[in-house]
Amino acid sequence: MNDYLKCYKVKIHALSPIYIGSGSEIGKKEYIYMPWNHKVIIPDIYKMYQDLQKKGLGREFENYMMDSRAKIPSLGQWLGQHKFKEQDYNRWKKYEMDAGEAFAQDKESRPTAISAFVKDAYGLPYVPGSSIKGMIRTALIAWEIQKHPEKYRSIKEIIRRRSTEKQKRTVYLNRETKQLENEVLYTLKRDEKTAGNAVNDNLSGLHVGDSNPISLKQLTLSQKIDYNLQYKENPVNVLRETLIPETAICFQISIDTSICPYDMEDIIEALNCFGKISYEYFYSRFKRGSKKENIVWLGGGCGFLSKTIVYPLFEKDAVKVVNNIYKNTLPDKIYKQHKHEKYVGLNLAPHICKCTRYQGELYDMGMGQIEYEKI
Repeated sequence: MNDYLKCYKVKIHALSPIYIGSGSEIGKKEYIYMPWNHKVIIPDIYKMYQDLQKKGLGREFENYMMDSRAKIPSLGQWLGQHKFKEQDYNRWKKYEMDAGEAFAQDKESRPTAISAFVKDAYGLPYVPGSSIKGMIRTALIAWEIQKHPEKYRSIKEIIRRRSTEKQKRTVYLNRETKQLENEVLYTLKRDEKTAGNAVNDNLSGLHVGDSNPISLKQLTLSQKIDYNLQYKENPVNVLRETLIPETAICFQISIDTSICPYDMEDIIEALNCFGKISYEYFYSRFKRGSKKENIVWLGGGCGFLSKTIVYPLFEKDAVKVVNNIYKNTLPDKIYKQHKHEKYVGLNLAPHICKCTRYQGELYDMGMGQIEYEKI
């Protein structure tokens, strides 16, 4: 193997439910909730429809599926009304999962769609390398800012000023954040005329593979819970397929050291830097998060903090900047409804920690712990 190419086996241990969205939903008429064993079955609709036709229920099922009224039975309720049993559901089953704490509260608001976890061509969950690389990319930018604050002072002040201005939501701070990314990572100078050209990106030498397929048995349902500073939980009518705690996410990383200036030790240090900032400025205020080494925040549902570098960039001043971002991107009605401005006085923004419950325990969304070995 060429000396400039370094390869690693990497594993992320899920310490809490982790959600990587596929962008698709399992509609409320596409899953069967069984309250007697607290399981959810995802049926093969074609197999199910064949049995319905045999019982002369084909047309009635079609009418049910086309009914757009809000208050109609869930699929499980509809099937129960027509005398179908668990043995029928098992015959149609593509896969099943534990319902977690998803149906324990707020019964009035059910049923609802489930945001699906990304799956491969064989229907197995996996974590795309792009999701992991995005996490690493954010951490490396934060790390570089922390190491060289003077170097990025100019763009920092531009972002601070622009955050106070009303802009179109779709382009808010895009130019400024792209400029910061260019200064930190687009250093190869292959195209000196266009700094933002991808050929200048030094992370083009960082290759992160998709994870190994993960067993469907590692999926559960997680309900979104907003956790506030009074340590109170507010369940939200959002359901996601998530990986259960203790799931192992295994993948490989290769680094072309002739292009990428970072090795795995740098990446781990950057992730620890980002984790320390996240804990210090946010999670500790809720008495949540973790001070352990090698903590990572992966996937959807973690909240604003895990996807941005506002806190590494502004540290103690970050709350005012975050509040400005909310004020200038959220509709006025939503901004006032959530009372964002009052949290400036508390020196905390956002003011909600994103959590979920699994087997009776409250978890932060998306927390894992990373380890690696050289191949």
